[in-house]
Amino acid sequence: MGLQLILVMETNRQCKSDWIYIKETIDHFYKYDISHVRFSPVFMDGKGNYENKEKSVKKLISQYSSTSSQNRTEVIYCFDTDKYDTSQEDCSFFETVRSFCAKRNYHFVWFCQDIEQVYLGNSVENSKKCIESASFKRKNLIREMDPAKLSSGNIRKNTSNIMQVLDQYLTRK
Repeated sequence: MGLQLILVMETNRQCKSDWIYIKETIDHFYKYDISHVRFSPVFMDGKGNYENKEKSVKKLISQYSSTSSQNRTEVIYCFDTDKYDTSQEDCSFFETVRSFCAKRNYHFVWFCQDIEQVYLGNSVENSKKCIESASFKRKNLIREMDPAKLSSGNIRKNTSNIMQVLDQYLTRK
């Protein structure tokens, strides 16, 4: 039996910054059998495009399940909270995407206030996201990450729930 984890992220296919942080988290904190676990990244190219990725998600699910009837897939949508606590627009969007995921039985991962703030401690200009994520990987800064910051049950600045979701499918080292 195989497991496919589809991770739908805000970043674009060229930069892949979100995927770099997430894959570093998976590789550093978890052990898994590469022959039984497939990671399938889907890039939204902006958080507003989340509904447009349904076709890509369904296609990945179909392709993976066609290789074995025992294969299963879990879908994980990853979003920055932005200023959900002070901006009505961001709060409304946050609740909309949370509801979107719940209705489809998708997992909802959040990064408060954004993924760079969680992993780097500060927000990064869009033009520098690729450079900063590559530097994070090259310097192996994942070693300095406190897993508690990635396992938060409450939305607080510089935290995420990503490891709470991954813990359901992967074993920590």
